[in-house]
Amino acid sequence: MSSSSSSFPRQVKHQVFLSFRGEDTLLNFTAHLLKALKDSGLNVFFDEDTLEKGEPLSPAVSQGIAASNLSIIVLSKDYASSKSCLAEVSNIMDRKHTQKHIALPIFYHVDPSDVRNLGGSFKTSFEDHESKRPTDEVKQWKTAFAEVGTLKGIHIKDDKPETKYINEIVDDVTRKLMNTVPRSTSEKLFGMDYQKNIILGLIEQEDCRVIGLWGMGGIGKTTLADAVYKDVSPKFESRLFVQNVREKIKKKGE
Repeated sequence: MSSSSSSFPRQVKHQVFLSFRGEDTLLNFTAHLLKALKDSGLNVFFDEDTLEKGEPLSPAVSQGIAASNLSIIVLSKDYASSKSCLAEVSNIMDRKHTQKHIALPIFYHVDPSDVRNLGGSFKTSFEDHESKRPTDEVKQWKTAFAEVGTLKGIHIKDDKPETKYINEIVDDVTRKLMNTVPRSTSEKLFGMDYQKNIILGLIEQEDCRVIGLWGMGGIGKTTLADAVYKDVSPKFESRLFVQNVREKIKKKGE
């Protein structure tokens, strides 16, 4: 599950929702992925405290999905054994159909065909749910889960270090999120494209080290900086967009 914030369409509070089964990956892969996403400047809704109580889906998690543009679903071996994970997948896929929410499956040492066909360990998990949960609920989970298996995602195997896979995921997420932003930012601020192109030209200069944006509050400096960042960040392996630095320093009393 996940934590984040930004200025994407639908007035999203988060950019990324992270769905995972804590017992499988929280202390390894998911923790490293979360750090990489945050280090890249992305806001991630991350919920590590969800408990298995048999409830449909906590309001906080449901709102986290609704407030995000993209969901990363880390499909580990025992993912389908979690009722809350399956409820998340059902919610994510529903929003994919109704709100153009992006779903990115990560097949973490599981065969994508087992996800599509509800095979392997997933078959056992669903059989267990069928003996304990309402038929309609399990049917909805099955449909959503199987559909996730048909989506293009990233299949993690033992052929290379997980850090390389994580870099690929961050790059893929960044590209997908950038595609959700209108190519022209003119509607957000008059003259933005012109100003952005000037700054991009300065960045390309060999002796460029620091570029400062100066002006009174509320004229769009942060919006312009964010637009430039979204344009150039995919070119770098490591990137970070820090906002409200002055306010944060004052808050800490430093």
